Amino acid sequence: MGPLKIRLLNDQWLTAVLWSGFARIVNNEIIILGNDAELGSDIDPEEAQQALEIAEANLSRAEGRKELVEAKLALRRARGYESRLSIGFLHPIEDNPIV
Repeated sequence: MGPLKIRLLNDQWLTAVLWSGFARIVNNEIIILGNDAELGSDIDPEEAQQALEIAEANLSRAEGRKELVEAKLALRRARGYESRLSIGFLHPIEDNPIV
């Protein structure tokens, strides 16, 4: 789980959150296989914060093994959004570069 930033041939940047998977880079080409990803431009910061708050509340109320597992997964995903927001990942690279 982590940020994915790709510089395209036209020197534009594509940003995304890759939830799981792996990448192979050979001869300046990249192949990414992942279970789930979202473009940074599709993530609403307010919605991400709200998802985190809901996930934390649901975890504290979870009963039984199934609910607990589902709540932990939802919280992991919500924290993934939060960490991208906290490092400025969703802002344009020119305004907030990550080195």
